[in-house]
Amino acid sequence: MRKFLLLAVLMVAVTAVPASASVQNIKISGSIDNTFIHRNNFDFGLSTRGDSIQNLFVTQTTLQVDADLTENVSATVGLINERDWRADAGAPTEGDSNVDLYLAYVTLREMLYSPMTVVVGRQLFSYGNSLIVDATGTNNLSPTDSALVGVAKDLTKQTSQDAIRLIFDYNPLTVELLYSKINPNTGAAAAEDKDDHDLYGINTTYELGDDLNTVVEAYFFASYNKVTEGNATGPAVGKVDTIYTPGVRASVNILEGLNLQAEFAHQSGTKANSGTAGDQQSRNANAAQFIANYSLPDSILPQAVAEMEPVANYTFTYVSGDHDKNAVDGSATKISPENYTAWDPLYEAQGAGTIYNSLFDLTNLFIHSVSLQVKPMEDITTKLSWHGLWLDKEVPGAIGTTAYSLLRNPTTTAGLTGGFQSGISLEGGESYLGYEVDWETTYDYTEDVQFGVNLGVFNPGDVFTGTNSDAATQAIVHGNVIF
Repeated sequence: MRKFLLLAVLMVAVTAVPASASVQNIKISGSIDNTFIHRNNFDFGLSTRGDSIQNLFVTQTTLQVDADLTENVSATVGLINERDWRADAGAPTEGDSNVDLYLAYVTLREMLYSPMTVVVGRQLFSYGNSLIVDATGTNNLSPTDSALVGVAKDLTKQTSQDAIRLIFDYNPLTVELLYSKINPNTGAAAAEDKDDHDLYGINTTYELGDDLNTVVEAYFFASYNKVTEGNATGPAVGKVDTIYTPGVRASVNILEGLNLQAEFAHQSGTKANSGTAGDQQSRNANAAQFIANYSLPDSILPQAVAEMEPVANYTFTYVSGDHDKNAVDGSATKISPENYTAWDPLYEAQGAGTIYNSLFDLTNLFIHSVSLQVKPMEDITTKLSWHGLWLDKEVPGAIGTTAYSLLRNPTTTAGLTGGFQSGISLEGGESYLGYEVDWETTYDYTEDVQFGVNLGVFNPGDVFTGTNSDAATQAIVHGNVIF
Protein backbone atom coordinates (compact mmCIF):
# COMPACT_ATOMS: atom_id res chain seq x y z
CA MET A 1 0.00 0.00 0.00
CA ARG A 2 2.91 2.37 0.75
CA LYS A 3 4.32 1.86 -2.76
CA PHE A 4 0.90 2.63 -4.19
CA LEU A 5 0.71 5.89 -2.22
CA LEU A 6 4.16 6.94 -3.43
CA LEU A 7 3.17 6.24 -7.02
CA ALA A 8 -0.09 8.14 -6.51
CA VAL A 9 1.80 11.18 -5.19
CA LEU A 10 4.05 11.01 -8.26
CA MET A 11 1.02 11.00 -10.54
CA VAL A 12 -0.42 14.07 -8.82
CA ALA A 13 2.91 15.88 -9.12
CA VAL A 14 3.12 15.14 -12.83
CA THR A 15 -0.39 16.43 -13.50
CA ALA A 16 0.24 19.56 -11.44
CA VAL A 17 3.25 20.81 -13.46
CA PRO A 18 2.23 23.93 -15.41
CA ALA A 19 2.60 23.54 -19.15
CA SER A 20 1.23 24.82 -22.39
CA ALA A 21 -0.49 21.82 -23.96
CA SER A 22 -1.66 21.49 -27.52
CA VAL A 23 -5.29 20.37 -27.75
CA GLN A 24 -6.17 17.86 -30.46
CA ASN A 25 -9.90 17.65 -29.81
CA ILE A 26 -12.46 19.36 -27.55
CA LYS A 27 -15.97 18.10 -26.87
CA ILE A 28 -18.58 20.18 -25.04
CA SER A 29 -21.64 18.44 -23.62
CA GLY A 30 -24.21 18.92 -20.90
CA SER A 31 -27.81 18.55 -19.81
CA ILE A 32 -30.76 20.50 -18.44
CA ASP A 33 -33.13 18.40 -16.35
CA ASN A 34 -36.35 20.01 -15.09
CA THR A 35 -38.23 17.94 -12.51
CA PHE A 36 -41.52 18.25 -10.63
CA ILE A 37 -41.59 16.42 -7.29
CA HIS A 38 -44.71 15.58 -5.28
CA ARG A 39 -44.16 13.63 -2.07
CA ASN A 40 -46.75 12.83 0.56
CA ASN A 41 -46.51 11.27 4.02
CA PHE A 42 -42.79 10.54 4.02
CA ASP A 43 -43.20 10.65 7.82
CA PHE A 44 -45.88 7.93 7.58
CA GLY A 45 -48.53 10.24 9.06
CA LEU A 46 -46.56 11.36 12.10
CA SER A 47 -47.46 15.04 11.62
CA THR A 48 -50.34 16.12 13.87
CA ARG A 49 -51.32 18.92 11.46
CA GLY A 50 -52.33 16.56 8.68
CA ASP A 51 -50.45 14.95 5.83
CA SER A 52 -46.84 16.00 5.25
CA ILE A 53 -46.88 17.18 1.61
CA GLN A 54 -44.06 18.43 -0.61
CA ASN A 55 -44.60 20.06 -4.02
CA LEU A 56 -41.73 21.72 -5.87
CA PHE A 57 -39.84 22.08 -9.15
CA VAL A 58 -36.07 21.64 -9.42
CA THR A 59 -33.62 22.26 -12.24
CA GLN A 60 -30.33 20.41 -12.55
CA THR A 61 -27.88 21.81 -15.10
CA THR A 62 -24.55 20.28 -16.08
CA LEU A 63 -21.83 21.46 -18.45
CA GLN A 64 -18.88 19.24 -19.35
CA VAL A 65 -15.72 19.82 -21.37
CA ASP A 66 -13.57 16.89 -22.56
CA ALA A 67 -10.21 17.71 -24.10
CA ASP A 68 -7.84 15.29 -25.81
CA LEU A 69 -4.38 16.80 -25.36
CA THR A 70 -2.34 14.04 -26.97
CA GLU A 71 -3.01 10.48 -28.01
CA ASN A 72 -2.80 9.20 -24.42
CA VAL A 73 -3.63 12.28 -22.33
CA SER A 74 -7.08 13.77 -21.81
CA ALA A 75 -8.71 16.13 -19.33
CA THR A 76 -12.34 16.48 -18.20
CA VAL A 77 -13.99 19.39 -16.39
CA GLY A 78 -17.65 19.34 -15.38
CA LEU A 79 -19.78 22.06 -13.74
CA ILE A 80 -23.17 21.60 -12.10
CA ASN A 81 -25.94 23.75 -10.65
CA GLU A 82 -28.88 22.28 -8.73
CA ARG A 83 -31.69 24.54 -7.52
CA ASP A 84 -35.34 24.48 -6.63
CA TRP A 85 -37.72 27.06 -8.06
CA ARG A 86 -38.06 29.67 -5.33
CA ALA A 87 -41.21 31.66 -4.74
CA ASP A 88 -39.65 34.14 -2.30
CA ALA A 89 -39.81 37.35 -4.31
CA GLY A 90 -36.98 36.31 -6.59
CA ALA A 91 -34.43 36.08 -3.81
CA PRO A 92 -32.65 32.74 -4.23
CA THR A 93 -30.43 31.39 -1.50
CA GLU A 94 -26.70 30.98 -1.97
CA GLY A 95 -27.13 27.26 -2.64
CA ASP A 96 -29.43 28.03 -5.58
CA SER A 97 -26.86 30.15 -7.39
CA ASN A 98 -23.76 28.03 -6.73
CA VAL A 99 -21.99 26.57 -9.75
CA ASP A 100 -19.92 23.70 -8.37
CA LEU A 101 -17.02 21.72 -9.74
CA TYR A 102 -18.60 18.34 -10.41
CA LEU A 103 -15.81 16.72 -12.47
CA ALA A 104 -12.12 17.64 -12.73
CA TYR A 105 -9.80 14.81 -13.66
CA VAL A 106 -6.91 13.89 -15.93
CA THR A 107 -6.61 10.52 -17.71
CA LEU A 108 -3.11 9.24 -18.56
CA ARG A 109 -3.16 6.14 -20.76
CA GLU A 110 -0.18 3.80 -21.11
CA MET A 111 1.46 5.54 -18.17
CA LEU A 112 4.93 4.07 -17.47
CA TYR A 113 3.95 1.01 -19.52
CA SER A 114 1.15 0.15 -21.91
CA PRO A 115 -1.36 -1.78 -19.72
CA MET A 116 -1.67 1.01 -17.11
CA THR A 117 -4.11 3.92 -17.13
CA VAL A 118 -4.07 6.56 -14.39
CA VAL A 119 -7.09 8.76 -13.55
CA VAL A 120 -6.54 11.58 -11.05
CA GLY A 121 -9.08 14.10 -9.72
CA ARG A 122 -12.81 14.45 -9.07
CA GLN A 123 -14.44 11.66 -11.05
CA LEU A 124 -17.14 9.02 -11.41
CA PHE A 125 -16.58 5.28 -11.01
CA SER A 126 -18.47 2.14 -10.03
CA TYR A 127 -17.74 -1.50 -9.28
CA GLY A 128 -19.98 -4.44 -10.07
CA ASN A 129 -23.63 -3.67 -9.34
CA SER A 130 -22.67 -0.83 -6.98
CA LEU A 131 -23.57 -2.87 -3.90
CA ILE A 132 -20.37 -1.83 -2.11
CA VAL A 133 -18.66 1.17 -3.75
CA ASP A 134 -19.88 3.68 -6.30
CA ALA A 135 -18.91 7.33 -6.68
CA THR A 136 -22.64 8.13 -6.88
CA GLY A 137 -23.58 6.70 -3.48
CA THR A 138 -26.21 9.38 -2.91
CA ASN A 139 -27.39 8.37 0.58
CA ASN A 140 -23.87 8.65 1.93
CA LEU A 141 -22.15 11.37 -0.07
CA SER A 142 -24.87 14.00 -0.40
CA PRO A 143 -23.09 17.31 -1.07
CA THR A 144 -23.53 20.12 1.42
CA ASP A 145 -23.42 22.86 -1.21
CA SER A 146 -26.31 21.63 -3.39
CA ALA A 147 -29.68 23.33 -2.95
CA LEU A 148 -31.30 19.87 -3.11
CA VAL A 149 -29.92 18.99 0.32
CA GLY A 150 -32.76 20.97 1.87
CA VAL A 151 -35.51 19.57 -0.36
CA ALA A 152 -34.69 16.20 -1.98
CA LYS A 153 -31.06 15.31 -1.43
CA ASP A 154 -31.57 11.72 -2.58
CA LEU A 155 -32.12 13.02 -6.14
CA THR A 156 -28.89 15.00 -6.39
CA LYS A 157 -26.55 14.42 -9.33
CA GLN A 158 -23.62 16.03 -7.55
CA THR A 159 -22.07 12.77 -6.41
CA SER A 160 -18.50 12.40 -7.71
CA GLN A 161 -15.48 11.59 -5.55
CA ASP A 162 -11.94 12.97 -5.36
CA ALA A 163 -9.84 9.93 -6.16
CA ILE A 164 -6.80 8.38 -7.79
CA ARG A 165 -7.35 5.22 -9.84
CA LEU A 166 -4.71 2.97 -11.38
CA ILE A 167 -6.22 0.63 -13.98
CA PHE A 168 -4.22 -2.32 -15.34
CA ASP A 169 -5.72 -3.95 -18.42
CA TYR A 170 -4.35 -7.47 -18.88
CA ASN A 171 -7.21 -8.67 -21.08
CA PRO A 172 -9.14 -10.76 -20.01
CA LEU A 173 -7.99 -9.69 -16.51
CA THR A 174 -8.51 -6.13 -15.26
CA VAL A 175 -7.02 -4.92 -11.98
CA GLU A 176 -7.91 -1.52 -10.52
CA LEU A 177 -6.42 0.24 -7.49
CA LEU A 178 -8.45 3.01 -5.83
CA TYR A 179 -7.63 5.76 -3.37
CA SER A 180 -10.39 8.23 -2.52
CA LYS A 181 -10.26 11.17 -0.11
CA ILE A 182 -13.72 11.09 1.46
CA ASN A 183 -13.11 13.89 3.95
CA PRO A 184 -9.79 15.73 4.58
CA ASN A 185 -11.17 17.57 7.65
CA THR A 186 -8.24 19.64 8.99
CA GLY A 187 -6.50 21.37 6.10
CA ALA A 188 -4.31 23.74 8.07
CA ALA A 189 -1.02 22.77 9.68
CA ALA A 190 -1.57 20.70 12.82
CA ALA A 191 0.64 18.94 15.34
CA GLU A 192 -0.72 15.60 14.18
CA ASP A 193 -3.13 15.50 11.26
CA LYS A 194 -5.17 12.44 12.22
CA ASP A 195 -8.72 13.36 11.32
CA ASP A 196 -9.05 12.30 7.66
CA HIS A 197 -11.49 9.81 6.17
CA ASP A 198 -9.91 7.75 3.37
CA LEU A 199 -11.05 4.88 1.17
CA TYR A 200 -8.67 2.33 -0.37
CA GLY A 201 -9.58 -0.50 -2.69
CA ILE A 202 -8.50 -3.12 -5.17
CA ASN A 203 -10.96 -4.56 -7.67
CA THR A 204 -10.19 -7.41 -10.08
CA THR A 205 -12.38 -8.61 -12.93
CA TYR A 206 -11.75 -11.73 -15.01
CA GLU A 207 -13.68 -12.78 -18.12
CA LEU A 208 -13.41 -16.55 -18.54
CA GLY A 209 -14.33 -16.46 -22.23
CA ASP A 210 -16.50 -19.59 -22.01
CA ASP A 211 -19.89 -20.31 -23.60
CA LEU A 212 -21.65 -18.88 -20.52
CA ASN A 213 -19.88 -15.51 -20.78
CA THR A 214 -18.77 -16.00 -17.18
CA VAL A 215 -17.34 -12.97 -15.39
CA VAL A 216 -15.77 -13.23 -11.93
CA GLU A 217 -15.04 -10.18 -9.81
CA ALA A 218 -13.11 -10.09 -6.53
CA TYR A 219 -12.45 -6.98 -4.45
CA PHE A 220 -11.21 -5.60 -1.17
CA PHE A 221 -12.10 -2.13 0.14
CA ALA A 222 -10.80 -0.50 3.31
CA SER A 223 -12.33 2.60 4.91
CA TYR A 224 -10.30 4.48 7.54
CA ASN A 225 -12.27 7.15 9.37
CA LYS A 226 -10.07 9.02 11.85
CA VAL A 227 -12.64 11.66 12.76
CA THR A 228 -13.21 10.05 16.17
CA GLU A 229 -9.48 10.05 16.87
CA GLY A 230 -8.84 13.67 15.98
CA ASN A 231 -5.58 15.60 16.03
CA ALA A 232 -4.64 14.61 19.54
CA THR A 233 -1.03 15.01 20.60
CA GLY A 234 0.09 11.89 22.37
CA PRO A 235 -1.95 8.68 22.82
CA ALA A 236 -5.03 8.37 20.66
CA VAL A 237 -8.29 9.28 22.36
CA GLY A 238 -10.18 6.45 20.65
CA LYS A 239 -9.66 3.82 18.02
CA VAL A 240 -9.98 4.67 14.34
CA ASP A 241 -13.28 3.60 12.77
CA THR A 242 -12.21 0.98 10.22
CA ILE A 243 -14.17 -1.13 7.75
CA TYR A 244 -12.52 -3.96 5.80
CA THR A 245 -14.75 -5.36 3.04
CA PRO A 246 -13.62 -8.31 0.92
CA GLY A 247 -16.10 -9.79 -1.54
CA VAL A 248 -16.71 -11.73 -4.73
CA ARG A 249 -19.27 -11.50 -7.54
CA ALA A 250 -20.00 -13.84 -10.45
CA SER A 251 -22.14 -13.40 -13.57
CA VAL A 252 -23.21 -16.12 -16.05
CA ASN A 253 -25.63 -16.39 -18.99
CA ILE A 254 -27.10 -19.87 -18.60
CA LEU A 255 -29.85 -19.58 -21.23
CA GLU A 256 -30.67 -17.31 -24.13
CA GLY A 257 -31.50 -13.96 -22.55
CA LEU A 258 -31.12 -15.22 -18.95
CA ASN A 259 -28.35 -13.69 -16.84
CA LEU A 260 -27.70 -14.80 -13.25
CA GLN A 261 -25.49 -12.95 -10.79
CA ALA A 262 -24.47 -13.67 -7.22
CA GLU A 263 -22.39 -11.58 -4.82
CA PHE A 264 -21.19 -11.98 -1.24
CA ALA A 265 -19.20 -9.58 0.94
CA HIS A 266 -18.04 -9.52 4.55
CA GLN A 267 -17.15 -6.62 6.83
CA SER A 268 -14.65 -6.66 9.67
CA GLY A 269 -12.76 -3.93 11.46
CA THR A 270 -13.59 -1.65 14.37
CA LYS A 271 -16.71 0.36 15.14
CA ALA A 272 -15.59 3.52 16.95
CA ASN A 273 -18.67 4.56 18.89
CA SER A 274 -16.98 7.27 20.94
CA GLY A 275 -13.62 8.50 22.13
CA THR A 276 -13.64 6.10 25.06
CA ALA A 277 -11.50 3.05 24.38
CA GLY A 278 -14.00 0.77 26.16
CA ASP A 279 -16.75 1.70 23.73
CA GLN A 280 -15.17 0.11 20.67
CA GLN A 281 -16.73 -2.90 18.98
CA SER A 282 -15.45 -5.42 16.46
CA ARG A 283 -17.34 -5.46 13.16
CA ASN A 284 -18.79 -8.74 11.90
CA ALA A 285 -21.34 -8.08 9.16
CA ASN A 286 -22.35 -9.73 5.88
CA ALA A 287 -24.10 -8.83 2.63
CA ALA A 288 -25.37 -11.02 -0.20
CA GLN A 289 -27.21 -10.38 -3.44
CA PHE A 290 -28.75 -12.57 -6.13
CA ILE A 291 -29.98 -11.17 -9.46
CA ALA A 292 -31.88 -12.94 -12.24
CA ASN A 293 -32.46 -10.86 -15.36
CA TYR A 294 -34.42 -12.49 -18.20
CA SER A 295 -34.87 -10.85 -21.58
CA LEU A 296 -37.59 -13.16 -22.86
CA PRO A 297 -36.50 -14.57 -26.25
CA ASP A 298 -38.71 -14.05 -29.29
CA SER A 299 -38.83 -17.80 -29.92
CA ILE A 300 -41.09 -18.49 -26.93
CA LEU A 301 -43.39 -15.46 -27.26
CA PRO A 302 -46.26 -14.51 -29.55
CA GLN A 303 -45.14 -11.91 -32.07
CA ALA A 304 -47.25 -9.13 -30.51
CA VAL A 305 -45.62 -9.70 -27.12
CA ALA A 306 -42.13 -10.17 -28.54
CA GLU A 307 -42.32 -6.75 -30.20
CA MET A 308 -42.63 -5.18 -26.74
CA GLU A 309 -39.20 -6.60 -25.75
CA PRO A 310 -40.26 -7.80 -22.27
CA VAL A 311 -37.58 -8.05 -19.56
CA ALA A 312 -38.27 -9.69 -16.18
CA ASN A 313 -36.03 -9.17 -13.16
CA TYR A 314 -35.81 -10.62 -9.67
CA THR A 315 -33.32 -9.28 -7.12
CA PHE A 316 -32.73 -10.54 -3.58
CA THR A 317 -30.58 -8.42 -1.28
CA TYR A 318 -29.48 -9.23 2.25
CA VAL A 319 -27.55 -6.89 4.56
CA SER A 320 -27.09 -7.91 8.18
CA GLY A 321 -28.28 -5.87 11.14
CA ASP A 322 -27.71 -5.42 14.85
CA HIS A 323 -30.40 -5.79 17.53
CA ASP A 324 -29.51 -2.39 18.94
CA LYS A 325 -27.15 -0.20 16.90
CA ASN A 326 -26.73 2.15 19.88
CA ALA A 327 -25.65 -0.54 22.38
CA VAL A 328 -21.91 -0.56 23.08
CA ASP A 329 -19.53 -1.89 25.72
CA GLY A 330 -20.46 -0.50 29.11
CA SER A 331 -24.04 0.31 28.12
CA ALA A 332 -26.73 -0.91 30.50
CA THR A 333 -28.94 -2.01 27.59
CA LYS A 334 -26.23 -3.65 25.50
CA ILE A 335 -27.33 -6.68 23.48
CA SER A 336 -24.29 -7.28 21.28
CA PRO A 337 -21.43 -5.76 23.32
CA GLU A 338 -18.50 -7.44 21.56
CA ASN A 339 -19.52 -7.51 17.89
CA TYR A 340 -21.21 -4.85 15.78
CA THR A 341 -23.15 -6.90 13.23
CA ALA A 342 -24.93 -4.13 11.30
CA TRP A 343 -23.80 -3.80 7.68
CA ASP A 344 -22.29 -0.41 6.85
CA PRO A 345 -23.68 0.68 3.45
CA LEU A 346 -20.38 2.35 2.54
CA TYR A 347 -20.96 3.96 -0.89
CA GLU A 348 -23.68 1.82 -2.46
CA ALA A 349 -25.85 3.14 -5.28
CA GLN A 350 -28.89 0.89 -5.58
CA GLY A 351 -32.63 1.49 -5.59
CA ALA A 352 -32.41 4.95 -7.16
CA GLY A 353 -35.75 6.73 -7.45
CA THR A 354 -37.59 4.53 -4.96
CA ILE A 355 -39.21 5.71 -1.74
CA TYR A 356 -37.54 3.05 0.38
CA ASN A 357 -34.10 4.07 -0.87
CA SER A 358 -34.66 7.68 0.16
CA LEU A 359 -35.92 6.70 3.64
CA PHE A 360 -33.88 3.68 4.71
CA ASP A 361 -30.17 2.95 4.83
CA LEU A 362 -29.04 -0.26 3.15
CA THR A 363 -28.52 -2.13 6.42
CA ASN A 364 -30.46 -4.64 8.55
CA LEU A 365 -32.64 -5.62 5.59
CA PHE A 366 -33.98 -8.43 3.46
CA ILE A 367 -35.20 -6.96 0.16
CA HIS A 368 -37.12 -8.88 -2.51
CA SER A 369 -37.64 -6.96 -5.77
CA VAL A 370 -39.60 -8.10 -8.83
CA SER A 371 -40.03 -6.04 -12.00
CA LEU A 372 -41.32 -6.32 -15.55
CA GLN A 373 -40.26 -3.92 -18.29
CA VAL A 374 -41.88 -3.61 -21.72
CA LYS A 375 -41.91 -1.24 -24.70
CA PRO A 376 -45.62 -0.89 -25.55
CA MET A 377 -44.82 1.62 -28.31
CA GLU A 378 -41.74 2.77 -30.15
CA ASP A 379 -39.68 5.17 -28.01
CA ILE A 380 -41.78 4.39 -24.88
CA THR A 381 -40.53 2.14 -22.08
CA THR A 382 -42.67 1.14 -19.09
CA LYS A 383 -41.53 -0.68 -15.95
CA LEU A 384 -43.65 -2.01 -13.07
CA SER A 385 -41.80 -2.96 -9.85
CA TRP A 386 -42.66 -4.47 -6.47
CA HIS A 387 -40.28 -4.34 -3.48
CA GLY A 388 -40.80 -6.15 -0.17
CA LEU A 389 -38.66 -5.24 2.86
CA TRP A 390 -38.06 -7.14 6.09
CA LEU A 391 -35.65 -6.41 8.95
CA ASP A 392 -32.84 -8.88 9.56
CA LYS A 393 -32.91 -8.09 13.28
CA GLU A 394 -36.35 -7.17 14.57
CA VAL A 395 -36.93 -4.06 16.66
CA PRO A 396 -36.24 -5.07 20.29
CA GLY A 397 -39.17 -4.18 22.52
CA ALA A 398 -36.86 -3.98 25.54
CA ILE A 399 -35.31 -0.70 24.44
CA GLY A 400 -38.60 1.12 23.83
CA THR A 401 -40.48 2.03 20.67
CA THR A 402 -38.72 5.30 19.90
CA ALA A 403 -35.08 4.38 20.56
CA TYR A 404 -34.56 2.55 17.28
CA SER A 405 -35.35 5.17 14.67
CA LEU A 406 -34.99 3.86 11.11
CA LEU A 407 -36.02 6.68 8.83
CA ARG A 408 -33.96 9.27 7.01
CA ASN A 409 -35.33 12.66 6.09
CA PRO A 410 -34.57 13.47 2.42
CA THR A 411 -35.45 17.15 2.99
CA THR A 412 -32.69 17.80 5.55
CA THR A 413 -29.06 16.97 6.21
CA ALA A 414 -30.12 14.94 9.25
CA GLY A 415 -29.27 11.27 9.51
CA LEU A 416 -31.10 8.41 11.14
CA THR A 417 -31.91 10.24 14.35
CA GLY A 418 -32.68 13.71 13.02
CA GLY A 419 -35.82 15.64 12.13
CA PHE A 420 -39.24 14.09 12.57
CA GLN A 421 -37.73 10.58 12.46
CA SER A 422 -36.92 10.68 16.18
CA GLY A 423 -40.64 10.63 16.95
CA ILE A 424 -41.54 7.60 14.87
CA SER A 425 -43.19 4.95 17.03
CA LEU A 426 -42.12 1.35 16.36
CA GLU A 427 -43.61 -1.99 17.36
CA GLY A 428 -41.17 -4.17 19.28
CA GLY A 429 -40.74 -7.76 18.13
CA GLU A 430 -41.79 -7.08 14.50
CA SER A 431 -39.69 -7.41 11.35
CA TYR A 432 -42.00 -6.66 8.38
CA LEU A 433 -41.00 -3.17 7.21
CA GLY A 434 -43.43 -2.82 4.31
CA TYR A 435 -43.72 -3.03 0.53
CA GLU A 436 -43.46 -0.57 -2.35
CA VAL A 437 -44.98 -0.50 -5.83
CA ASP A 438 -43.46 1.72 -8.54
CA TRP A 439 -44.52 2.52 -12.07
CA GLU A 440 -42.02 4.21 -14.38
CA THR A 441 -42.52 5.36 -17.96
CA THR A 442 -39.98 7.12 -20.19
CA TYR A 443 -40.58 8.65 -23.60
CA ASP A 444 -37.65 9.30 -25.92
CA TYR A 445 -39.02 12.34 -27.74
CA THR A 446 -35.76 12.54 -29.71
CA GLU A 447 -32.36 11.01 -29.09
CA ASP A 448 -31.52 14.16 -27.09
CA VAL A 449 -34.82 14.79 -25.28
CA GLN A 450 -36.46 12.44 -22.81
CA PHE A 451 -39.57 12.74 -20.65
CA GLY A 452 -40.24 10.52 -17.66
CA VAL A 453 -42.84 9.76 -14.99
CA ASN A 454 -42.17 7.84 -11.76
CA LEU A 455 -45.13 7.00 -9.50
CA GLY A 456 -44.60 5.11 -6.24
CA VAL A 457 -46.38 4.10 -3.04
CA PHE A 458 -44.81 2.57 0.08
CA ASN A 459 -47.13 0.81 2.53
CA PRO A 460 -45.60 0.50 6.02
CA GLY A 461 -45.59 -2.94 7.61
CA ASP A 462 -46.04 -4.27 11.14
CA VAL A 463 -42.89 -2.53 12.38
CA PHE A 464 -44.80 0.78 12.46
CA THR A 465 -47.67 1.36 14.88
CA GLY A 466 -51.08 2.66 13.89
CA THR A 467 -50.22 6.23 14.90
CA ASN A 468 -47.67 6.49 12.08
CA SER A 469 -48.43 3.81 9.52
CA ASP A 470 -49.94 5.83 6.64
CA ALA A 471 -48.75 5.05 3.11
CA ALA A 472 -46.04 7.26 1.61
CA THR A 473 -46.47 8.30 -2.03
CA GLN A 474 -44.46 10.15 -4.64
CA ALA A 475 -44.81 11.39 -8.21
CA ILE A 476 -41.71 12.55 -10.08
CA VAL A 477 -42.10 14.04 -13.56
CA HIS A 478 -39.10 15.29 -15.50
CA GLY A 479 -37.92 16.45 -18.89
CA ASN A 480 -34.24 16.07 -19.66
CA VAL A 481 -32.39 17.67 -22.58
CA ILE A 482 -28.91 16.36 -23.39
CA PHE A 483 -26.56 18.24 -25.71
